[in-house]
Amino acid sequence: MKISIQCFWEKNLDRNDLQTVRNFDKYGQLLYYKKMLVSIITINYNNKDGLEKTIQSVKTQKFNDYEHIIVDGGSTDGSLDVIKENLSDEAYASHVSFWCSEKDGGIYPAMNKGIRNSSGDYLLMLNSGDFLCTDEVLNTASPVLKNSRDSVVYGAVDFVDNGIFCQSVGKNADCLRHDSFPHQACFIARNLHEKFGFYDEAYSIAADYDFLVKLYVSGVPFVHIPLLVACYDMSGISSQNHELCLQFNKEIQEKYFGKKETPKLSPAKIAKTIIKLILPGFITVLLRGIKSKITK
Repeated sequence: MKISIQCFWEKNLDRNDLQTVRNFDKYGQLLYYKKMLVSIITINYNNKDGLEKTIQSVKTQKFNDYEHIIVDGGSTDGSLDVIKENLSDEAYASHVSFWCSEKDGGIYPAMNKGIRNSSGDYLLMLNSGDFLCTDEVLNTASPVLKNSRDSVVYGAVDFVDNGIFCQSVGKNADCLRHDSFPHQACFIARNLHEKFGFYDEAYSIAADYDFLVKLYVSGVPFVHIPLLVACYDMSGISSQNHELCLQFNKEIQEKYFGKKETPKLSPAKIAKTIIKLILPGFITVLLRGIKSKITK
């Protein structure tokens, strides 16, 4: 089922028109057009409680220059009711530029759909279950976003495991050489997707890591802000498939940075290593033997 609070399909508009036409009322009348600073994109599938948590964190933001895009994968658990109930709040509904509930191909096809239907200068991926840490997140980040062009502006995330806050992570962008990066903390300039493409849908997970590494090796500026941006729900698919995620991460690292060569040891180094490992134990045994003979 395709649904948009602005009734784009009722007006028989082409999906591409979503890039230039914004905010229709329930009768299909154009309310206004305005390019936003931030597009928050939320994808969801059968996670109504997580979706409610995400929406509430967006609704309470004290910053207004944003749009919220919700891409639901045809949920059957009541997620659609959560969306509709929140859209009854007119103040929040005015920020929802696009939403739909329909079958899709998974995480990254859904994310890419959100990107294609966005208009903000910067995009923030905030999946259902993830939520903005405070009501001042967008207010705090906005001055940096307004003064940064063609960049990835990033802060830190809190990891939340079964409702328990267990770890705060803020990483230097150079960590992308050997580790993934929390996309929930990244405001990515929208035109970078126009230049470098969308998330690679060949990956079932880790396509966000692939895209960030692509930007990193291409010399795109990564601008750090000392801000706890989002709380990351560790019950997500990537967290549940840790081994598969590590495998994809390794493939991505080899694609962009090459394979890590195993250092070759010379015979002398091998002998030195063996002596270093064995000698202390040999000396201990020898001293015990000598001590035993003395005592006899």
